[in-house]
Amino acid sequence: MKEAIYSWIKCLAIFYILLTMLIHLVPTGKYQRYVRFFMGLLLMVMLITPMLSILEKAKTLPESFSSLYQQEEKKRLTLDMENLQKSLLEKGVEEQLEKNIPEFLKKKGIEVTACKVHIEGELLKACLWTKEVPDGELERGIKDELAANWGIREENCEVLAWENGKQTMGDSSPSGTSAYSNRTSGIQ
Repeated sequence: MKEAIYSWIKCLAIFYILLTMLIHLVPTGKYQRYVRFFMGLLLMVMLITPMLSILEKAKTLPESFSSLYQQEEKKRLTLDMENLQKSLLEKGVEEQLEKNIPEFLKKKGIEVTACKVHIEGELLKACLWTKEVPDGELERGIKDELAANWGIREENCEVLAWENGKQTMGDSSPSGTSAYSNRTSGIQ
């Protein structure tokens, strides 16, 4: 026991001499702060190591840390994979609905030019463009069909008109001319 303490004190003395030498070798005071910090961390490890070995934990500490790190890394990777799978599944469902909705509505006699579906959590949102300007009856029919067959709520469905490749009703694009003049900002 005395020999272990003597060896530990000898290691601390050598460490302190090396620390002093290293601090004098560092060219500027700016880097001395970082050297002192790092060496202080090493000194703490050197001071704690004998106490841990007395408690028989010095051998198991790195192994338990490694084990816990691997478990956390496995959980993180599993969560990342689940999120990726969910994202890919949602994208696939969106694409399939964007294909199936216009086909279904065409069978019902409603001509849909384009369809965009977006999944937000549990909600399905759809935006459809028809060849003709949708009147109240047509819009009601589309929204009812979407609610009955795909569970898309009325408030999450938008029906717009599409003419010559341009959106004609409910245009939300920020560019273009305003109704007041030929200015794009709409400011008078």
